[in-house]
This record gives sequence, structure tokens and C-alpha cells, in this order.
Amino acid sequence: MKRTVITIALTAIIACMALPISADTDISVNGQLRIRPEFSNKNFGIPKKTEQYTFLRTRIGVTATIDENTKAFVQFQDSRILGDSLGSGGLEEREKVDIHQAYINVKELWKNGPGIKAGRFELNLGNQRVFGAVGWHNVGRSWDGFMAWHQIKQLTINALYLKKLEMNNEDGNRDFDIYGIYSHCDRFNVDLFGIIEKNSKLVSDTSEMNLFDRYSVGTYFKRSVNNIDFEFNGVYQFGTMRDSTETETDIAAFMFTAEAGYSFDSELKPRVSVGVDYTSGDDDLTDDKYKAYNNLYYTGHKFRGYIDRFIGSPVYGLIDMMIRAKINPTNGWTIKGDFHYFTAAADYMYNSAKTKDIGMEFDLTVGTKRVAGVGITTGASYFMPKESYAGFADPDPGFWFYTQLIANFK
Repeated sequence: MKRTVITIALTAIIACMALPISADTDISVNGQLRIRPEFSNKNFGIPKKTEQYTFLRTRIGVTATIDENTKAFVQFQDSRILGDSLGSGGLEEREKVDIHQAYINVKELWKNGPGIKAGRFELNLGNQRVFGAVGWHNVGRSWDGFMAWHQIKQLTINALYLKKLEMNNEDGNRDFDIYGIYSHCDRFNVDLFGIIEKNSKLVSDTSEMNLFDRYSVGTYFKRSVNNIDFEFNGVYQFGTMRDSTETETDIAAFMFTAEAGYSFDSELKPRVSVGVDYTSGDDDLTDDKYKAYNNLYYTGHKFRGYIDRFIGSPVYGLIDMMIRAKINPTNGWTIKGDFHYFTAAADYMYNSAKTKDIGMEFDLTVGTKRVAGVGITTGASYFMPKESYAGFADPDPGFWFYTQLIANFK
């Protein structure tokens, strides 16, 4: 069935491109092909051979600009690991292609009125610390739902309705719905937002239970003055969680990040910055308060070290103190280095003792655009864990290495 739907959709698009739809309709095609070999040995324990695998992601997008006010966009995606479970060179049938995005975008419903986007789409808000499309991932995140926006002078207000899970259950609500308001003030370059998550589960034929009603309110701010730049995120979470016995636990958690950087006046364009990323943790899961912050739908790879040990939401929270540096040694080349010192925000147990130790990470990235038609990036990460975090004495460091090639075309 899935292949049939995709085949019909592709046939319709090709037909639309081949035949004149309307004198005012413009059809354009764009795409991206990305390939990334990785070498990984993140294990701290018994030595093992380094894993090697190669990701391949292919995206083809078709945009139908119906007029200046309305356009439709469909993006197909194939995501795979080279030589995966079915291998290559064979004759097996594969079902890999899916619709990554498919939406209608209307700038104004009426003159000077609100705009809307409806369908399936990527969503990046602010610096992606709360909502991000996770472009680094070989699949990436996209949402089913609706988005509306309206601009009043220097204030833009966005309203969100996202359907995370549709159970289509006739006996009661079992869906996972997300509602949100996200506003941006141009004058101060500050964002204010509120997100409501309602995750429902049917308990019996006559009642329902919310696994959680979680509310997140926060702000994002970015400012540059001369050679100095500053960025801040802050979110507070509250609401209730319920377990299978319908016992309620209150949510009381928070997150803040801050980074200050300085760019030097030099041909090398050097920049250095220091920052902290703090998410609250919970060291007592037996009380009536859940204090561990949930990172929601952020682009984790962008923030907490490229080796991706902390893209989730550990119950003990996380404190990430970082130093970043970047230079452009010559035209079309960039070298970046990051240092992360990780500790837990709340105690966890190791050998019958409480600790907050985690470890340190070094990241090095080199990128170039000097090769015509393709962007090339190479990176390496080295993680040195504390004994308590590894779970035993004298742990080995973890490491990870990659080279990525991206070709965009239209």
C-alpha cells in the first residue's frame, strides 16, 4: 500500500511538470544528496573493534508556486545505511522512500491577514533548543499539523497545532497533541513562547488518563554589539504526570543556556566563546515532584557535544560548561574546536555513594566549500568519562570520526 501511494504521488508530480497546469503556476525542483561515513567506538569498557558505517540521505523537493500568495511543497526522502540488512547488488524489493514534507503555504488568508501552513513540515524555532528539525540526523524531524502566523508591526505571533500521535480510537481520546504560541519581537530580537503537550491514554471504556499534561513557557534572546555576541534560552516546565495507577506527580523543571562570544578583527575571522547549558535533574523519584527537565524536540547534536551522548533527557539532568573556538584559515575553509565539561545537575548513585561526575569531551571540525558543487566536513570527537559515569574503574575514552559530503541541486 505504501509503495502504491508513493508511486501515485510521484506520477502525479511528473504529470504536473509535463503538462501546463496554469499560466500562473511555476514548478521548480530541488534536491540534496548527502553521504557520511562514520567510525565509532563509544564504548568505555572491554575493547572492541571500531564500527564503520555509511549514511546516505537523498531528498527531492517539488515546489508549485501557484501565485505570489500560495505555494505547495512536496519533499520525498530516502534514508539508508549503505549495505543495510538487505545489502546491495541484489534483486530484493525495498520500501525506503517516504514523504518528509508535504504542505500548503498561504502568506495571507486575506489582505494583511494571517498566514497558514498545513500538512507535514519541518519546524525550527529560535536556535532549535526547544523545537528543531535535527538536520544532522539521517531522517530528520517533521511534524503533521497546522501553523498560523500574523505580524503586527514588529511583533510576529505564531500559533501551532501538531498531531504527534493519532490513535483514531472510538472509545476515548488516546492521542498526543501539542499546542503552542511562539512570538518574536524584531525590535529587541527576543522570542516568548508557551507549549502545551497533552498525552492521553485510554484506561477503560468509561475513563481516560493523561500520561502527562506538560506546559513549557520560555524565552530566547540573541544580541550582537560590535564584536560581542550573546545568546540565552530559558524554559520552565510544569504540569502533571500520571502512572498506571492514576497516581499524580507534579512537574517542576527548568532549563537555561547562555553563551557569550567575541569575534576578533582579523583576516582569519577568529571567534571564541564560553557558555553553559543547564537542565534540572531529579535525585528523588519517590516524592510528589518530578524535577527532571525534558528537552522536548530540540536539535540535540547542535548543543551537547557531537558524540551525542546526551541527546535525550537524563533523569539526573545535565550541566554542560563549554568553550568554543573558530577560525577561517583561508577563503572557503573553517576550523572549529569545542570543549565540554559535563556534570550532573542532581546526584546519582555509584558504589553506594552520591556523585555528579560525568566527564569531558573534545570536538574538532574542519569544513570546506572550495570543491565546486559539494560541501565537505570532517569531524572527530573524544570523550573521557569519569569512573562513576562509566560504571567501573579505569574506563577507556570513547571516540567518533566522520566525513560528510553534501551536494545541493536545482
